[in-house]
Amino acid sequence: MSAHYWVPLPGQEPDGEVTGKLIVLEGTDGVGRSTQTRMLRNWLESSGLGVYDTGLTRGELAGRHIQEAKEGHTLGRLTQCLFYATDFADRLEMEIMPALRAGYVVLTDRYIYSLLARGAVRGVDRTWLRKLYGFAVIPDLIIYLKVSLPNLLPRALEGGGFDFWESGMDYLRKEDLCEAFVTHQSAMLEEFDRLAGEYGFVEVDANRGIEAGFTEVQGHVKQIVEGMKPPHAPFAQIVRPEIPMEERHESRRSVGDRLRELLVALFDESDA
Repeated sequence: MSAHYWVPLPGQEPDGEVTGKLIVLEGTDGVGRSTQTRMLRNWLESSGLGVYDTGLTRGELAGRHIQEAKEGHTLGRLTQCLFYATDFADRLEMEIMPALRAGYVVLTDRYIYSLLARGAVRGVDRTWLRKLYGFAVIPDLIIYLKVSLPNLLPRALEGGGFDFWESGMDYLRKEDLCEAFVTHQSAMLEEFDRLAGEYGFVEVDANRGIEAGFTEVQGHVKQIVEGMKPPHAPFAQIVRPEIPMEERHESRRSVGDRLRELLVALFDESDA
């Protein structure tokens, strides 16, 4: 599980110490990822395993700033990609990898695949995107909660209506939000199907009820975690340990410097 899709961040090269498992739940908005993640965590913890869950924009370095930038509805497509890459790099170094090395099951609500799909439907070059997020660690299991558009529409309405970004209004510029949602989500579903074949997603039919979907998800996860033991260190000592503020700021600068090195290499590669 220590392999990467392209090149690792500096300092994140494989070291043979990873004993945990990385499990990803993917799928478009309203498909039930958060519910399945919560149910998985409860089940795994009741089995005695250590679990850490994370998701997009939850990092301390950039998560809050991404949300602030999206409030203005002016976030450009490339800036959006780089912002999410920064958040992901921070969480990978400061949360995901420490938890995996300590023997935790890491559950992530979305991974780089949602970011690849979002960029692609907005016209960003797919090769460039794959290299941008290529420092990602390859998961042990990628569960794709697959839903049809007719089933997705009522869920979006029940969940509060159509969101500006998840309707693709930043690039479609349609007057009708519902029409934009249908156009954008159709493109997203098509892109997810493309990614499923490329990255080996395990598809779960999310058109069914939550319980039926969870039973299938549970079966796939059980095969991955079989034989795992409880982690060898308490949670608080593994993920974002308490460190002096000066050292914390230095660590954040280190993440930024490493990501900058990766991006320089990416742009150099693109120009070659």
